[in-house]
Amino acid sequence: MSGKKYSFKYPELILVPVLYALGLGLRLFFFRSASADTYAFELWFRSIREIGDLSVFTDFVGDYNVPYIALMYFVTFLPFSDFVCVKLIALFFDLFGVVAGFLFGRELAHQAGKNKDTARHFGELCAALIWLSPITIGNGGYQAQLEAMWAFNGFLAVYMFCKKRPVPGMIFFAISFAMKPQGIFFLPFIFLFYYRSKSFSVLHFLIVPAVIQVLSIPSMIGGNSFFYFWKHFFEQSGLYPFVYYYYPNIWIWMRDLPYYVFGKVGIGMMITAFLLYTVKYVGVCRKKNWTLSMDLELLLWSIMTCTMFLPAMHERYNYPVEVMLPVLAVFEKKYRIPAAVLVLSGLLCNGMSYYGWGKAEFYGLSLLNMAVYACLTAGVIGSLRSQREDAQVTSSEGSSVKGGAA
Repeated sequence: MSGKKYSFKYPELILVPVLYALGLGLRLFFFRSASADTYAFELWFRSIREIGDLSVFTDFVGDYNVPYIALMYFVTFLPFSDFVCVKLIALFFDLFGVVAGFLFGRELAHQAGKNKDTARHFGELCAALIWLSPITIGNGGYQAQLEAMWAFNGFLAVYMFCKKRPVPGMIFFAISFAMKPQGIFFLPFIFLFYYRSKSFSVLHFLIVPAVIQVLSIPSMIGGNSFFYFWKHFFEQSGLYPFVYYYYPNIWIWMRDLPYYVFGKVGIGMMITAFLLYTVKYVGVCRKKNWTLSMDLELLLWSIMTCTMFLPAMHERYNYPVEVMLPVLAVFEKKYRIPAAVLVLSGLLCNGMSYYGWGKAEFYGLSLLNMAVYACLTAGVIGSLRSQREDAQVTSSEGSSVKGGAA
């Protein structure tokens, strides 16, 4: 008998396919389910199909960005019903989450010292973690909503930046922002990453408007102006009359304040948080090698800073943190309880808003979200402080060596 050893890769051969099949099965189970948003998308799709040409861009009844309208227009050529096409678009972007989860999971495992095969297994399991998340299944599979459209393109952008590939990074960010305005939540991190790493030129930012204009070509052919995308984006700012719009952040406690007066307070609080971070820590830590884990931690904190302090946030806008914090928690034990709490909070929030689970009063969920945000803030400060101390130790050791040599 040969002495060759055979290893049975249990996670890869059995567990991972079962998890992926389970996620697909749950989406098929909810395929005929719908929320008010689903019926709104179906109405938009039907109007596009009835018009039948690119003039739809000047007569569109919805309020989403023109690249998404263009996507709906091209999907109308598929031989399926309006409802099925709407669901298929959501399913397509959910697959982006599988890709993002795999890439981040594999790289995080690699940086944690795992070998190539083990890192790949971690990537597969992290992809399954996103694919099976009740947040992604509910948002895309049940509602046919499109948070995956901007969230996972944004995550792919960040991954590319961290791999020192700024051109595809800017392209993915442009797609994220072009598809839904909430893609701008990734911009603070990109600015911080640029300030810290200086791994690409400021001219790379010009790729973003260029890609958006390319994505807007169908709209311009249909009769809209060259600047229509930007006009539509700024028209959406301040669309809602109050600071609170169903995402349980700090503004639920002051829900009746007028947006046009107090909305600027939230924006100021958010900007202040980023400035304090930038001034106090980034300059010191620029000389140190950052890990992807630290970058992902900082990214999730920066996105949640936006959703916690900006006014008029929908229930869905913290989607990126709700689906990716569990991936970070696989490698950072300190986030396992916060990740579970945030997923529970997000599920209850969407359940009461869209699935008929009860009256949508979110004061308790607001406290849970504040607690998770506090944990993220403490984690970011702790990571940066440890890097700062390491930098000081390295500096002092270097001075000692020079002194000894002298």
